[in-house]
Amino acid sequence: MKKTTIAKIMHKDVMSVRSTTSAQQCAVKMTKERVGCLIVLDKREPVGIITERGFADLVKKGNFDCKKVTAQDFMTAPLITVDVNTSYEKAMRIFDKEEIKRMPVVDNGEVVGLLTLRNLVTHSKKAMRILKRENNVLKSMAEQRGMTRE
Repeated sequence: MKKTTIAKIMHKDVMSVRSTTSAQQCAVKMTKERVGCLIVLDKREPVGIITERGFADLVKKGNFDCKKVTAQDFMTAPLITVDVNTSYEKAMRIFDKEEIKRMPVVDNGEVVGLLTLRNLVTHSKKAMRILKRENNVLKSMAEQRGMTRE
């Protein structure tokens, strides 16, 4: 079975904001685009990620002006990224080691996608279905040729 790279299973539409974008603008964009995170860019380079949890932590602290607090003030950094040519298996190990749910995919330092835990689970399910089908075909061929032990 050929190794799958994450380029085949990642989200290709990634929402981003500048590091100077206000918390209010970030919230509006996440709501409008119906996404769970935003990648924070500084001169096109990914420097952080804003998640729903990041917003919850910001609100929990209280006493802030949502128009003055900017993305760089509450983003999660440093950012863990993964190269677009990384194998599915290696990406799984990174998610497990770092205990994260989302990871920007980069190609030559530029964000080209977003890999989520859900992407990995969905891919695993598809791979298992394919393996089961292949196993059933092989089993049927073996039975037709009298190659079973029964």
